[in-house]
Amino acid sequence: MSPIGRVFIVLNLLLAGGFVVVSGTHLQKQHNWKSKFEAEKKAHDDDVTKLTAESKRLESERNTFENAKTANETQLGESKRANSLLEDENKRLSQQLATMEGDVKKLLAAAEAANTEMKSAFSQSKAAYDMAIADQKVKDDAVRAKDAAEAENRGLKNEIAGLKSTVDTRDGSIKSLETEKSQLSLLVKVAEANGFLRSMAAPNLSGLVTTAAGNLVTIQITDNPGNVDIKAEIERAKWGFAIYDASGYKGEAYPERYEASANAILCKVGLLKGGAIREGDKAATKTP
Repeated sequence: MSPIGRVFIVLNLLLAGGFVVVSGTHLQKQHNWKSKFEAEKKAHDDDVTKLTAESKRLESERNTFENAKTANETQLGESKRANSLLEDENKRLSQQLATMEGDVKKLLAAAEAANTEMKSAFSQSKAAYDMAIADQKVKDDAVRAKDAAEAENRGLKNEIAGLKSTVDTRDGSIKSLETEKSQLSLLVKVAEANGFLRSMAAPNLSGLVTTAAGNLVTIQITDNPGNVDIKAEIERAKWGFAIYDASGYKGEAYPERYEASANAILCKVGLLKGGAIREGDKAATKTP
């Protein structure tokens, strides 16, 4: 039974009880039962009318409440179903989120690994680039060195060719000189057989004795009219200076070494006739 029905029952019981109490009271006091009854009946009718109206109102409210309850229950069911759907959707989304989080973690791990590999690859590529630059520099240096070596080789070949030509020319000249030397040696021997002395072939030189110590003297050359190579002449043959002063001839001095910086000749005294040789004495290879 609904709460409103129970309310009506209680009201009816209360009204009935009230009626019994009122009737008993009136009967006990011996009032005019008819007038009281009529009055009571009228009051009762009024109460019944009121109660009926109230009952109808309550019935209407109950119906409205029932309708509202039904609507609320329907809405509650819809809400429960919607909530259930939302819970299912929430579970699905939670699972999807968990899957996405796992995928994101995998992607982050893969990205980190890729970043590490990229850094390693960049380091390797930079090292390879630096090595390539160094190799290119070495290659360029090698090419330049090769070009320089080839140029130097060509220069050396040209120089060798020139030297070879010079050597060939010199060899020809040496052979010619050797032939001439043989001929001259033969002529010298013939001349010596006829009384020629080698000292007679001395270059025309004049000078002064600058130092005299024992059998060594130094002659400063003062006149070389033929501008001869004194060192070559000393190496070529043996010849000597005649040493003299105002008193006359003193002896012979034979060259040992020529000092070009002083234009002087160190000589060894080989013949002494007219006294000791002193500084200031004159020397000449050919005397008047």
